Amino acid sequence: MADVEISNIRKSYGDVVALSGINISIPSGSFFTLLGPSGCGKTTLLRTIAGFHQQDSGGIGIQGQAIEHTPAHKRDVGMVFQDYAVFPHISVYDNIAFGLKQRKISKSEISERVAKILDIVQLTDYADRMPHELSGGQQQRVGLARALVINPKVLLMDEPLSNLDAKLRVDLRRELRAIQQSMNITTVYVTHDQEEALAMSDIVCVMYGGVIQQAAPPWEVYNSPSNKFVASFVGANNFLTLEWDGGQPSLAGTPVALPQAKPLPNADKVVAAIRPEFISVNPTISSPDTITLSAKIRLVSFTGREMNVAAVLASGEEIEAITAPSPAILALKTDDDITLAFPASDVQIFADAVTGERLS
Repeated sequence: MADVEISNIRKSYGDVVALSGINISIPSGSFFTLLGPSGCGKTTLLRTIAGFHQQDSGGIGIQGQAIEHTPAHKRDVGMVFQDYAVFPHISVYDNIAFGLKQRKISKSEISERVAKILDIVQLTDYADRMPHELSGGQQQRVGLARALVINPKVLLMDEPLSNLDAKLRVDLRRELRAIQQSMNITTVYVTHDQEEALAMSDIVCVMYGGVIQQAAPPWEVYNSPSNKFVASFVGANNFLTLEWDGGQPSLAGTPVALPQAKPLPNADKVVAAIRPEFISVNPTISSPDTITLSAKIRLVSFTGREMNVAAVLASGEEIEAITAPSPAILALKTDDDITLAFPASDVQIFADAVTGERLS
C-alpha cells in the first residue's frame, strides 16, 4: 500500500519551472529519498508535500486522503529541518512536548510519549538540558524526536545532516535509519549526498531540472542508471567518447567489443561509461571480454582503504581508476605508462546529452 501519492504535480516561479509532471507512489513504511543537485526541485517537492508551498496543479494524497488544499498544520506530517529548528529558550523535554501541548494532549500522555521518544533517540539523560548545552547531533535528534512524538502519518526530512561533520553524519544516518525502521514510519528524505542516499534508502528518486530522472532501489540506480545524468550524479563514472559508425566501435583509438546497443541516428554523439572501481591498473591476468587501454599516469592518491589513479588516454581523455592499496601502484610517477583493463560487460552506453538515454 502507498502512504503518499503524488499525481502530476507542477510548480513554477515566474518563468522558472521548479517541478514538472511529478508522479510518485511512496510505499508504506519505506525510506524514500529525493536526491539531486541544488535547484533540481527536491526541496520544493518536499515542501509542497508539507504544505509550505502550493503547487500550481496536481494532487497529493496521504493514506488515501487528498491533502493538496489542506493547510500545512493539518496535514499530519512531521518535519525535520536542516538547521535543527529547536527552540533555544526551553528545555529538551519542552521542545519535544511542544507539538503535543498544541494538540491539547493530556499531561500524563505527554509525559508518557515524550519519555518514550527520548528513549528512542537516546536523549533520556538530556531531558532537562537547554539546546545550547547539546552538540549538533544531539540537537538534530531533538528535532527528530519533536517530529516523531506527534505520531505523524509521514515523516519529512530536509537535508537534516548537512550541518554536521563527516563522521557524525555517518553515525547519525545509521541512527536515523534504525529509528525509521523500528517505527516503520514512511519517510521522505531530501539530500544532495549520493552516498547518504544509497546507504539509507529503500528507494532513491533522482531529480534534475524539476523532473524525476529515475526512482528505484539504490542497487538499481547505481548499477542500471536510466540515463547519462543519473550515471554521472550517482557515484563516480568515466565517460569516454565512443567512435562508432555502425561497424567496429573504438575507445581512444582502440577497437573494442561492447554489448549490443540501440542504434542512434547521430553515431558521433555516443559515450561509453565505466565506473572507476571496475578498472584494473596493470593487471596480470585478463579474460576474453576484457577491454585494455594504454594510458599515462597523471596522479596517484592513497586514501587509506583504496587508491585513486588518475590517468590520460592516448585520445587526451582523462580516466580514473579506484583500486585496492598497492605499493607498486603508489610508486608510479607522473607520465609513467600504464595499462588499464575492464570487462566489456561493465561498460554502459549513453547518448551524449545531459540526460541522454541509456543505449545498452
